[in-house]
Amino acid sequence: MLERTEVFKLRDKYQGRKTSGYDIDEETGAVIVYPLDAVYRDGFYYSMEDGEAISFEYYVPYVRRFVKRRPIQVPGTGVIVYRTNIENGQKQILLQLRKDFNQYGLPGGGIEIGETYQECAVNELLQETAYIVDESDLELVNVYAGPKHITRYPNGDIVFHTVVVFKVEAAKCTKAPHKFDKNETKRIEWVTVEQIKDLLREGKVFSNNVPILEDVVTNATL
Repeated sequence: MLERTEVFKLRDKYQGRKTSGYDIDEETGAVIVYPLDAVYRDGFYYSMEDGEAISFEYYVPYVRRFVKRRPIQVPGTGVIVYRTNIENGQKQILLQLRKDFNQYGLPGGGIEIGETYQECAVNELLQETAYIVDESDLELVNVYAGPKHITRYPNGDIVFHTVVVFKVEAAKCTKAPHKFDKNETKRIEWVTVEQIKDLLREGKVFSNNVPILEDVVTNATL
């Protein structure tokens, strides 16, 4: 966290230079975000006015106040955590059994205001699986969107997804001391490629993730 005095020091150095765009302070590595009159570092935005961290409202609930059940576009992430079973040499993928649809999918979720896609991936992975990963270990796989990535949720909300998918080897992850969020995740399972094929065939995969896991089983992503 940045101390208020550090934020004010950067404010004195940069405020008023521009109204759009950004600068990077060479001494601290902080990003000066001119449209927000804010300083960004280590996942936090700090107001140049009072030096405090800016708290943004959660994006989707905020938008839903105005659009109700109408379709909205939500960018988000998915994370392919993979490993090789040392006993049989088979590739395994970590899947989440979702509580809302009772179907399997990748850990991931919608991006919040101010997050980068890497931050979103790290945060969602921690929340839904209790696995910790460093942003630098995430490898971009692909971006998925279009008619195969539209979801009607149980409450009637319709979402057009844009999913930025990353992958990371399990050996680069560590297990957090706490459990995953049981409000979103029933359980997590390591499954083989053949088991994913069975889940796809049986209709047990969250529809938004079907094209992604189809690419996994055809070795397009690993």
